[in-house]
Amino acid sequence: MSRFIKSVFKLLLVSCLAIPAVSAKEVIAEGVSEITFGDENSAKVHAMRNAIENASMQVSASVKSSQVMENGNLTVDYLRVNSAAQVTDIEVLSEGREGALYKVVIRADVSPNQICANVVANSYHKSVAITGFAMEHPEHATLGHLGSVDRSLAALLVNGLNGRQGTRALSANYMTLYPNIANAPTQISPRMTLTRAVSTAKDLGVQFVVSGVIRDMAMENPDAPRANGWDKWLKKVGVTKAKRTRHFVFDLFVHDGYSGALVFQSRYKTYGLWNERNHDEIGFATGKFFTTDYGQQVRMLVDRAVTDLQETVQCQPFMATIAQVSGNRIYVSSGAESGLRPGDYLSVYRTSERFNREGDNFWQISDTRLVAEVKQVQPYYAVAELAIGAERLNLQVEDIVMAW
Repeated sequence: MSRFIKSVFKLLLVSCLAIPAVSAKEVIAEGVSEITFGDENSAKVHAMRNAIENASMQVSASVKSSQVMENGNLTVDYLRVNSAAQVTDIEVLSEGREGALYKVVIRADVSPNQICANVVANSYHKSVAITGFAMEHPEHATLGHLGSVDRSLAALLVNGLNGRQGTRALSANYMTLYPNIANAPTQISPRMTLTRAVSTAKDLGVQFVVSGVIRDMAMENPDAPRANGWDKWLKKVGVTKAKRTRHFVFDLFVHDGYSGALVFQSRYKTYGLWNERNHDEIGFATGKFFTTDYGQQVRMLVDRAVTDLQETVQCQPFMATIAQVSGNRIYVSSGAESGLRPGDYLSVYRTSERFNREGDNFWQISDTRLVAEVKQVQPYYAVAELAIGAERLNLQVEDIVMAW
């Protein structure tokens, strides 16, 4: 198999290859792409992706053509494989140019696993900033002196994500994004975009912004007495006390940093026993906190949120901004720390700001149909080359590269 085709496989499938296939079916599929500006390498990348999508369609046909990435805010022309069938053991049967088209025929094993339901996964590390959590009812944190939860919850998520593969999480717990907590995040725009997420992402140099609101930390029975050694004897004679149950509910939002589009949201809720004295200064996420039943339940809930965040981010395309343009070279604002390597291929997109009838702005991107090959990699940036001069595409700083 050629070095180029191996690079294309890495671009599209390396994450999926790490997961064993279940009930796989062998299929043969063809992919076709138009050759633009005479660039056969770019056409190969698009044809290979097209072949992989066609292979997955033969097993799980829930695929739709889409012009938007999320909620009409980030325009891209691509196929979305909703079932995200797992494609492994790919063999290229034939490839080559036919007139103005490039065709690839592959044989692959395909299984209908629900992996990355929106796009084909990749192994690049996506950067995430986690902001502080707004509190809908700050008074709920008084018992146990848990007022640091707005920052400490973000810190737990950062630590959890950095212990997983595929993400680089940064703490931005000194800031919150929602002036109107009760309606977060929908009060920002009817299009479900958050313009502050875009500015925050640019300031911090990240691809995604994670934010949230703590909705409930209240005691279910505030006047319930603490547990003591007599409770088991009282229970034997039929006397029971109300449990000191405490709730923990928070909403989590993930916004795309390039468009402000909301790509994930979920509410997490749990409860546990809180048997500490009313004036004890426990603190949120302290060692003492996690010895309580309530703290243990919160820890498990946070772990579930971390898993959801990791899966959400991994199943989004890798994006990075173009920091500089020079001839046929582009300088990308991500490097080895994101997993980029020489020989990788990145699709190139132009960006532009648009406004709807209500005056809301959104970012639109258009596919140039070309890819840039990574030639040099430094820790925090990479140099990639196009087959033609960047001026022919009118590429500008803040345009983006993408890998699916």
